[in-house]
Amino acid sequence: MDNRYAILFKKASGNVVNSYTQWGIVCANVPFKSCGKTKDLPVREYFDENGEDTYIPAALKFEAYDMEFEMAYAGKELATNPFNLSLAYTKIRDFRKWLSGNDGAGSTGAELKIYSPYSTIGRQGCYLLDIDDEETHLQLMQQGGNLYHENVLTFKVKFRVTDPTTDISLSASSS
Repeated sequence: MDNRYAILFKKASGNVVNSYTQWGIVCANVPFKSCGKTKDLPVREYFDENGEDTYIPAALKFEAYDMEFEMAYAGKELATNPFNLSLAYTKIRDFRKWLSGNDGAGSTGAELKIYSPYSTIGRQGCYLLDIDDEETHLQLMQQGGNLYHENVLTFKVKFRVTDPTTDISLSASSS
C-alpha cells in the first residue's frame, strides 16, 4: 500500500488532505464516473397519436449520483494482545469525523472536493453518506525482538456527488 493510491480531499476553507499521509488509508477501488445519467425530460403523451411529444433542450442536464469507494487501512501494532486494532480503529474513526465535519472546533465543514491522482478524476460538491463496517485481516510478523500484528482493514465509503459534470484536479501542494 502506498501514496499513489491515496485520495485527495479538500473542504471549502481548508487545505488539501491526502488520505494516505493523514490516516494511512488508500483507495482499493475508484468508482468515479466520467459521465452520468441525464435528467428526465418533460413528456406529453396523446392517446390518439403515435410516440410522444418530448421537449428536448439544446443541452441535456445530468443527475446527481452516489459513488462508493472501497478503502483500505494498513498498519502494524505491537502484538500485546491477540487482536490489537486500536490504532487502526482510531485512524478510521478520525477519517470519518473529518469527512463528516465532526472533527472539532477547527472543522472546515462537510462539503468535499474529491480527487483520485490514480484515475485523474475529481468532483466537487460531494458529501459523506455512509461508511460500512470494516473487514479485518491480521497477520503476525516479527521485527527485531518484537511481535507485531500487520493489520489490514477494508471498508466502503459512500459519497453523494451533487455536481456531476465539473471536473476538478487537486494536488498535495494545493491549498
